[in-house]
Amino acid sequence: MDLIFNNIGLLLSAIGGTGLFTFLFTKSKYKVDVLQAKENAETTAIDNDIKLSGHYKELLDDLKSRYETKFKEYDEMMQRKISLLEEENKLKDRKIKLQQQEINELKRENRTLKANAKASIT
Repeated sequence: MDLIFNNIGLLLSAIGGTGLFTFLFTKSKYKVDVLQAKENAETTAIDNDIKLSGHYKELLDDLKSRYETKFKEYDEMMQRKISLLEEENKLKDRKIKLQQQEINELKRENRTLKANAKASIT
C-alpha cells in the first residue's frame, strides 16, 4: 500500500512539476505576446489616424471644388434672374406708356363729349 501511495505521490509531483515548469517558461512568452499585441494596437491606431487624416484632406480638397461649382451655378442663376427682372421692368414700362396713351385718348374723348353735350343743351 505504501508503494501505491509513493507512486501516486511521484505521479502527482511529476504532473505538478511539469505544470510549474510550463507556467514559468510560458509566463515570459505571454508577456512578450502582450507587449507585441499592444505595439500592434498602437501601430494600427496610428495607421488608422493617418488614413483618417488623408480622408479628411480629400474631403476638404473636394469641398473647395464643390464650393466653386456651386458658386458659379449660383452666380449664373442670379444673372438669369437679373435679366428676367430687367425684361419684366421693360414690359411694365411699356404697359405704363400704353395706359398713359389710353388715358390721354379717354380725356380727349371726354372733352369732346362734354363739348358736344354743351352744344346740344344750348
